[in-house]
Amino acid sequence: MTASDVGSGEKMIVGAITDESVALMRERIGYPNPTVRAGYMTPPWYTEATYDAIRHFAEGCGDDNPLYTTREYGVGTRWEGQIAPPGFEGAMGYNRDPLVPEELDRRTRTALRGVQLFHSGTDATYYRPIRPGDVLDKRSVVADVEEKVSEYAGKSVIVTNDTRWWNQRGEVVTSESHWYVHAERRSSASRSKYSTDTPAYYSDDELAEIEAEYEGEYRQGAEPLWWEDVAVGRTLPLMVKGPFTVTDLMNFHMGGGWYGYGNPPLRLAHENRKRLRGFYTRNEFNSWDVIQRIHWDREHAQDIGVASAYDIGPIRWSWLAHYCTNFCGDDGWVYKLRGEFRRFNYVGDTTRFTGAVVDKRVVEGVGPAVDLEFSGVNQRGDTNTLGRATILLPSREHGPVVLPEPPPVPTEVGPRPEGQGVRRGWAPS
Repeated sequence: MTASDVGSGEKMIVGAITDESVALMRERIGYPNPTVRAGYMTPPWYTEATYDAIRHFAEGCGDDNPLYTTREYGVGTRWEGQIAPPGFEGAMGYNRDPLVPEELDRRTRTALRGVQLFHSGTDATYYRPIRPGDVLDKRSVVADVEEKVSEYAGKSVIVTNDTRWWNQRGEVVTSESHWYVHAERRSSASRSKYSTDTPAYYSDDELAEIEAEYEGEYRQGAEPLWWEDVAVGRTLPLMVKGPFTVTDLMNFHMGGGWYGYGNPPLRLAHENRKRLRGFYTRNEFNSWDVIQRIHWDREHAQDIGVASAYDIGPIRWSWLAHYCTNFCGDDGWVYKLRGEFRRFNYVGDTTRFTGAVVDKRVVEGVGPAVDLEFSGVNQRGDTNTLGRATILLPSREHGPVVLPEPPPVPTEVGPRPEGQGVRRGWAPS
């Protein structure tokens, strides 16, 4: 690729993983990741949590739990109103990343540029529910940079980003670590791993089986799940997600937004391309479109070495959270959740989640809890997702769930970017 190709964005930038580029990324530890950049439209997808915002997010995950989708139902629960499901925080948060010193930014902004990144997992702790009326700030920084060699990517780099969200009351609601595998872009024909993955196809009997599984989806709901009644080894109910369609993908984006870069339409896309030229390439019409279309454009996905279009990490993260909230019911609390995205979830795939209770304990300073392990297996029999969670449950002996004490709000934060306004009558911390 020539310099003119890179500068104009005519073709996809193809960068290389070099010792120098890895070293530059390590210099960004404690500062925002330069490969996860903001586009033309910088406010969060939801500047304020509202009844409809929470509902749209939950429904975009395939979850119609009335605790999340109605105003009224939650009034009769311990929450005394509607709350958001785990994962909703990803659609919120005014950017409060620490400012990168000018010289450091100039020297490191090209770290791992032109190298594809894949969201490979998340580890989260949840401290407080998000309620209608809440406004969040967030801070995200590089925490770790690790080199690795894998069958799929060859030489790769795992970059871990730590993110913390806090509300207008100065309470941290969620703390998360996200890790991304950075791999050089090359055609799918040159990848040996996943080369035998074939597109999904379903018989009428197979579709009927999936529909029966949807009909039988379990939700604990209003009936308390008492800690004393949960035994180690208990099998968790089956939950199915799929066959995954582009429509499902777009429903999720409608509920959760575009997660970072922003993909605005028409003239706004023109403005966005001025800021993120490398994020746009020519499509089959010889016009501009976002690289993110790898998630709905099969041929474009193959350009970066993936067999077909596939989901985004926050989708499977929301599925893991959905699995946990269905299990624990209205009175439980998803305290810790970890998800590892082990294989691609292609458009057309169906994922079935199963699991078990693996431990039961009273966590010091927190209370009665159970640990779950679960996994998602696709129609090929491949495990594409691994999950682990710590769920707080009400107890006949210890009483209702007590929310964990949150960590302090970060002190090393930057100002909100220009144009990111606030709700009237509210002052940021």
